[in-house]
Amino acid sequence: MGLTLFWEQKLTSAGLVRLFEQNRAVWLAVAQDAIEFVRSSFPHDAMIRRDDVAKILVPVIEVDKGFKKYLDANKLTQKYWATHFADLVIDRTWNEIVNQGTRV
Repeated sequence: MGLTLFWEQKLTSAGLVRLFEQNRAVWLAVAQDAIEFVRSSFPHDAMIRRDDVAKILVPVIEVDKGFKKYLDANKLTQKYWATHFADLVIDRTWNEIVNQGTRV
């Protein structure tokens, strides 16, 4: 579905936009790995969409120690945070990750 203004505001209020910005290089690398996985797994002529990459990115975010530590420290217990954080990562890195390859 992608990042909406509502969820960007919620992520900002929860401090997760700041978490992304403080570790941007790490999240960029994770997003690059996710899109490369999708590129190598999808049919050659398939168009890759943001939500395709998000499906790969969410489980990686869910088990990231820093992300989990942040959620625990801030009592963000809802399971949806990883999904919306993945949308944020993709939104903020999309132009960079799609330009590293040719098929999107």
